[in-house]
Amino acid sequence: IVPGNVSGNVSDWEIIAMPAALRDVARHAGVSVTTAHRGINGKDELGEAARQRILDAARELGYVPNQTARSLVSGRSYTIGMVVTDNASPVYAGVVRGVESVLKAAGYGLLLCNSADDASGSLACLELLRSKQVDGVLITPVQSDHAEIDYLRDAQIPYVLLLRMFEDQADDVVITNNRAGGRDATALLIELGHTRIGHIAGPAQVSSAQGRLAGYRHALDDGRLPFDPSLIEHAPFTTEGGYVAATALLTRAERPTAIFAANDMQAVGVMKAARELGIRIPEELALVGGDDIELAEFLAVPLTTFHQPAFEIGSLGAELLLVRLDGDSEEPHQIVM
Repeated sequence: IVPGNVSGNVSDWEIIAMPAALRDVARHAGVSVTTAHRGINGKDELGEAARQRILDAARELGYVPNQTARSLVSGRSYTIGMVVTDNASPVYAGVVRGVESVLKAAGYGLLLCNSADDASGSLACLELLRSKQVDGVLITPVQSDHAEIDYLRDAQIPYVLLLRMFEDQADDVVITNNRAGGRDATALLIELGHTRIGHIAGPAQVSSAQGRLAGYRHALDDGRLPFDPSLIEHAPFTTEGGYVAATALLTRAERPTAIFAANDMQAVGVMKAARELGIRIPEELALVGGDDIELAEFLAVPLTTFHQPAFEIGSLGAELLLVRLDGDSEEPHQIVM
């Protein structure tokens, strides 16, 4: 009960609703406070009927668990940090959805940070997440060096790598079989009769770009075609990156008749460059991308591409991190989709 105005007259006083406490939920459901706590937190030893009665009471009273108290008891923040290299990317949108689906079910929150594929930006993200006392981190590293992983190890923060990995060290990681994707994409172009196939690769230091380039070269070897370095352009995994790289490839005296772009966003950039140069797709230039983003099938010329299971990569990465937080000390898991 609080005064309705500064006069303090009884007639001006009003009643306001205070947040429901756990004991209120317990009383409303006809159980002990301990039992109410178990029901709200999904403890297995509680029967389904009792749990539902407790959840109904909590919902009716508008009860919100006290996260601070929960953290003090458990020693956890129940928050996971995530660092992505491009928060505008459709691929990361799928990965984040997968992560959230697992964390939400487990009672964890997510703090998302964008490194913009910049090494100093990534370290700044990790500093921020550490200050928020996250329990663990899901990260796509920039890979200009090992600084991000060294930071996480020094801070003793559990982590899982998504989409990219370091070949020279053992980490928990969930990635796509990039080599197989690059091989299959290039092999299709060879089957269509192309012998001069350009490749727009990602940044040279990035493991996913390296894998897709290796797959491209594998398919050339299988097709008994020579590898020509002049047909390779490294570029960011963006529409602008694909546009600039494609312009360089398509304005050469002997331009390629087909292009394998490392990802679909680059492939959209190839389409723009080809249109400006008066080159028709697919009549005069065959094009294949990678990742299978939703946009690919809605383009004027639907894009041929290979599928990267972004949602599953995110959900598996989150599950793996939660297992680590629960005390799993096995050798690092490397999951290749």
